[in-house]
Amino acid sequence: MKSVPTNLITGFLGVGKTTTVINLLKNKPPQSRWAVLVNEYGDVGIDGALIDGAGAEGVTVREVAGGCVCCAAAPFLPVAIHFLLLEAHPERLLIETTGLGHPARLLDSLRNSYRGRLDVRATLGLVDPADFVQPTMRDNPVFVEQIQLADVLILNKLDTATPEQVQEFQTWANGLYPPKLLIAGTSYGQLDPAWLDLSHRDERKSFADNLLRHAAANATSPAHRGWTFDPAIIFDTGRLLALLETTTGIIRLKGVFHGADEWIAVNRVGPTLRVEPTAYRRDSRLEVFAEELDWDTFEKRLIECQWAESLPAASPEVPAE
Repeated sequence: MKSVPTNLITGFLGVGKTTTVINLLKNKPPQSRWAVLVNEYGDVGIDGALIDGAGAEGVTVREVAGGCVCCAAAPFLPVAIHFLLLEAHPERLLIETTGLGHPARLLDSLRNSYRGRLDVRATLGLVDPADFVQPTMRDNPVFVEQIQLADVLILNKLDTATPEQVQEFQTWANGLYPPKLLIAGTSYGQLDPAWLDLSHRDERKSFADNLLRHAAANATSPAHRGWTFDPAIIFDTGRLLALLETTTGIIRLKGVFHGADEWIAVNRVGPTLRVEPTAYRRDSRLEVFAEELDWDTFEKRLIECQWAESLPAASPEVPAE
C-alpha cells in the first residue's frame, strides 16, 4: 500500500481551521481523492457538515466527535483512519485537530502506528491576531504546544491585524527555535497548497547554506556545527544529557531530541544546561558553538546516544564548521 501524504491543521479555537481546510479542498488537483478527518470536541459535529457542504468532488469526510483524538476519543482514531483508508483510498489525508487538544500526541500516534501507511508531512499551525495580542496567550500550554509543533506557522485573518501586530508576530516567529519551514500570513484561510509538502529536507539545505556563509564571513568566531536526525530515532536521554552537560569547550548549544519517554528541548549557555519538554516533532537536531572541541569524537559519542533499536539508522548532518 502506498503511503498517504498526511497533514495536521492545528490552531486555537476560532482561528479558521475549517475555512482553511475547505479552501485546500477547493484547490486540490482535479480528479484526485482526498480525505478529511475532523476532530469535534462537542457532542454535535459541525465542522464535518461544513466541509461536506463545500461540495468538493473526490473528498471523503469522517468525524471523531465528542472528545479530542489526543485523549478521550483516542480509541476511535484508529477506526476512523482505517475506514478512511479502506473506503476512500485517498491520495491526501488532512486532519483538523480540535482547538483545545494537544496535537503532539496525535502526531506521535500517526507516526508510530501507521508507519508505511501514512506519510506524515508538514503540520500547519494557524494563529489569530486577536489571540496573539493577548498577554496571557503565549503562556497558554495548548497554544505553546501548537506553536512548537507547527512546521508552517501562519498568521491568519490578516485583514483584522494592524501593521504593528504583523511586525510583532514576524519578529516573534523569527526568534522561535527550531526555525519554522515557513512563516506566512493570509486571510480567510487561503493557503498555498504547496505548503503541505514543505519538508525538513528543504530547511536542511537552507541551514547548511546559512552556516557556510556564516563561517566564511566570520572566520574568527567559535566553530559552529549542526546535526539533524530522523524523527524516528530515539535517544537515551540520560546518556545524551550527560554528554551535552559535561563536554568541555562548548560555549553554547541548543537542540531538540526524541527521548525514550518524551521529546525534550535543550539549551546550554556556558556550563549551565536547561532541559524542558517540547511538542516539536519534525526531527531531532543539535547546534553547537565551541572552541577547541574534537568534533569527530563528539559526533561519535552523540551517535552512540541513540537506542540500538532506533529505526531508521542515524543520519547526522554536519553542514559546516
